[in-house]
Amino acid sequence: MRTAFSIALRDDGRLQIGVSGKLTGHAAREGLALLQMVVAEGKREITLDMRKTTSLDSLGMGIFDWIRNQNGSLKCDVLPPVMGVSDEELACIALDR
Repeated sequence: MRTAFSIALRDDGRLQIGVSGKLTGHAAREGLALLQMVVAEGKREITLDMRKTTSLDSLGMGIFDWIRNQNGSLKCDVLPPVMGVSDEELACIALDR
């Protein structure tokens, strides 16, 4: 399965970034770069929709580390993956910022 990113501006002004497929390797690095670029442009309210994400690796998990390290300057809601993600990975996503 190919990895795809979708970007939409919601009615409430939040930016929604959707990820489908594997969030691993090169795709994970591109996803982090995309998120960092959006934040650098001033967008601070983001929904990261990962419900169609099938797997993560350490690079994919790095996105969550980066989100957590923003020290509250970023309001990012994460809709966690449903399939193919272990309980350990879900626990990491659910950690408080």
